[in-house]
Amino acid sequence: MLKNKQMNRIFSILGMVAAIAIAYSVLVYLKKERDISSVQKGSTNVEMSEHGLMYDDLGDFIASHHTFYNETLGWGRDRFVSWSKQRKQAEIIIQSLGKISAENESLQKDLNAIAALAESVQSGSKEKDDLIRLHRFFHDLDIDYNEYKDTTDYFDVTEYKGEDELY
Repeated sequence: MLKNKQMNRIFSILGMVAAIAIAYSVLVYLKKERDISSVQKGSTNVEMSEHGLMYDDLGDFIASHHTFYNETLGWGRDRFVSWSKQRKQAEIIIQSLGKISAENESLQKDLNAIAALAESVQSGSKEKDDLIRLHRFFHDLDIDYNEYKDTTDYFDVTEYKGEDELY
């Protein structure tokens, strides 16, 4: 009789531990899905400007994509790539670059390199290095073009270095 009570107590404790573990796992999963959903909604819902462009200017284009790549690839998130989201973002980049250009030759070369990387991703390539390179282009351009100051990291992948030329 005493042995049965001890076994019941052990099984009850194990059941509670299992229930807590399952509840915790569900909460973590739901939070992760909500965070991913908010990143997608916040970064890819780009409204058209009055000129038919997705961005008001090149600075907005650079900053918006830098934010997207920070949210989807930065700080270790590149281990969990959502290729469908990345292809959609690459498509937005390609469409935008069809309407955006730069008078600065170095900056235009960087935009052409971004377009080539985006086309690779959009066509179905699953080269994570292409995504990381896109992120680095937008990161460095945000620093050089928009004077982004939230980091000291610099990857030196761009030809444009923030010259005092007209854009």
